[in-house]
Amino acid sequence: MRHNTLNKMDEPKSSDEPPSKRFGLPEVVSPYLKKLISKTSGSQGPIGRQFLARSVEENQHFKNGQRDPLIEEKFEVAPGLIYKYHGRALWTITFLCASYCRFCTRGREVGNGKAFYLDDDIDQVLKFLGNHPEIKEVILSGGDPLISPQKYLTKIVNGLVKLQRKGQIQVIRIGTRLPISNPVLIRPWHYKLVAKIKNPYLMVHINHPAELTPETLKVLNNFRQKAGALVLSQTVFLKGVNDSVKTLTELFWKMTMEGIRPYYLFQNDPVYWAKHFTVPIKRAIKIWQQLRPQLSGLAATARFVIDTPYGFGKIPIPEGAAWKVDYSSFLDFHRQKHQLA
Repeated sequence: MRHNTLNKMDEPKSSDEPPSKRFGLPEVVSPYLKKLISKTSGSQGPIGRQFLARSVEENQHFKNGQRDPLIEEKFEVAPGLIYKYHGRALWTITFLCASYCRFCTRGREVGNGKAFYLDDDIDQVLKFLGNHPEIKEVILSGGDPLISPQKYLTKIVNGLVKLQRKGQIQVIRIGTRLPISNPVLIRPWHYKLVAKIKNPYLMVHINHPAELTPETLKVLNNFRQKAGALVLSQTVFLKGVNDSVKTLTELFWKMTMEGIRPYYLFQNDPVYWAKHFTVPIKRAIKIWQQLRPQLSGLAATARFVIDTPYGFGKIPIPEGAAWKVDYSSFLDFHRQKHQLA
């Protein structure tokens, strides 16, 4: 399905619809995920909270809520291609996921009935990339790229690999949560396709140590062994899921032991449907300060960052409590000042 450009307004208008219908991200829970939720305290556990819908909480900030705080729609230069930062581009190739995280940054468009782009759209993106040799890095995102049909994803990866062999695209990253939400959907062709990429990077969204099941770890190890991928993690600070030193310590140690490099720990993006997940920044900083001394240099490779709302850049928060830091505000990549709540 071709992408239809959404309303560019960041603030949604009020609606006469009942709250349960305002935020339309579907609840999709595979048998694998149901079993994991059951093993981890059900709907109130760390997995259930991430994947099971809560309409009242997700819509309580609808009237004055934010839909696109990362202003991605403003920087969409071709179907699904977001070119916000010089030298690197984000390509959202699908609107589908195997299961939908209730705090999804792109909940405004993911899972709403659209699926994939047309061949002409893909060609348009590849042409844009070919005409902009300053773009050295492309990140495949969505939705979840690995949920895409084989023929569709192959066309995209082959196009990027062709540019990579020409020396234009140097780094190709794939962001996914499929190995976490439903690892049984990963097939041998996924490994073979990713192996075509020179030095592929697999960015896996991992929020809790319980997500690293034997099935998931087997898939991630296969990506390393069969596809030559460097597997990195992205974690989001989530209230009621991982907002404790104990949980994050276990998570970062377990990932490191399994050959997964901790990469980012994100402050939750301020989309209205996920505000109930947001850990207050002062508390998040305190947890981060207490966490760092518990980790070795290998396990502490992640940076705690704020993806600047209505600004530019993933801004790292100073680690530990070794320095006296003014946490009241920060400057983004464009030297714009942003106050912290």
